[in-house]
Amino acid sequence: MPHIDVDILAPFAAKFMEGSTLTPAERSEVLRMAQGFACKDSAAAANVSPETIRARRKRIYRKLDMTGSGDLISRLLALSLKMLAAGERIEPRPVAPAAAPTPPPEMAQGGGVVMAMAK
Repeated sequence: MPHIDVDILAPFAAKFMEGSTLTPAERSEVLRMAQGFACKDSAAAANVSPETIRARRKRIYRKLDMTGSGDLISRLLALSLKMLAAGERIEPRPVAPAAAPTPPPEMAQGGGVVMAMAK
């Protein structure tokens, strides 16, 4: 699923949507659009059909008075540049630390087999 690994616009997208009438599903879709998700990829991530995503995007454009995804991304970039120029900083969402893998039950109880590598 291709998307932007570092979600640069996501914090600005949250700020951009403040005070809008978007539903939670539509807000999530705006965040996925800011990350570069295509309709099919966004549908897979949201566990819905691509047609549902297309309908959501049309409602988003209508509610925000935009012509399409290019207009949305353009406005997000303009907002981010304006905020950065004014000295505002938005911290990216914290990344949850990866949990340490738990050993299988037989290893945790000391009954595992230890293998040594031959030189």
